[in-house]
Amino acid sequence: MKKLMIISIENSTSNLSLTLLKNENVINHISVSFKNDLSEIIVPTIKMFLKDNLITFGDITFLAVGCGPGSFTGIRSVISTALGITISNNHIQSIGINSLAALAMPAINEAKKLKLKYIISCIDTKKDDLYVQVFQIDNIENKLLPMVAINDINTIKIEKLHNYLVINKLILKDVLFIGHQSNIAKQMIDKLYVSSNLVQYPDSLGVGRLASWIIKNKVSINKTFFAFDKFKPIYVRSAQIKLK
Repeated sequence: MKKLMIISIENSTSNLSLTLLKNENVINHISVSFKNDLSEIIVPTIKMFLKDNLITFGDITFLAVGCGPGSFTGIRSVISTALGITISNNHIQSIGINSLAALAMPAINEAKKLKLKYIISCIDTKKDDLYVQVFQIDNIENKLLPMVAINDINTIKIEKLHNYLVINKLILKDVLFIGHQSNIAKQMIDKLYVSSNLVQYPDSLGVGRLASWIIKNKVSINKTFFAFDKFKPIYVRSAQIKLK
């Protein structure tokens, strides 16, 4: 069986991160902070990443990209670059990933150890509120998936987190929180479980591991509701999700 080589890219927040996976194994991972326009560094960073790992685009089987929600310009830059790569290298298959699902992915084992049922994933909107979505783990009807989204993406202020739990009929003892303002969430709701993961923002590691899971288990991408066979940015406006 031919080994799968996956490169994942994420830039929904302020860092550009890249991960290389061979089958399910992480070979390398980098995270680069930047102050200038992302479009100026993204292509050189990817080329250097390939060179450092002694591979070319010809070795890559899948390109997985975090498609948001998050930074409008960052997501557009990453997707434009990814589209250019796949057009120039038509053997590379595309997987777009909901960045909230990618953020939740590394917290799944932690939630299972704590015997929790749900993960609330949050990303900074840069507008004094949060993108938020709930994922259920070990869903009986979707055993091939590590988790399923039980609601749409919304925007809330952290002060409304308790109301969000009530509206979505979530019991506090069943929930793990991960993402932006997790320390504030814990201060507001003392008994809330907060992920101990050091990375509290979307990262290419979560994107790559989620893509790898989908590929390994031969899950129909478009039936996951958090992955797509095309790169398309996820925009959220007025608490509604729009895919364009």
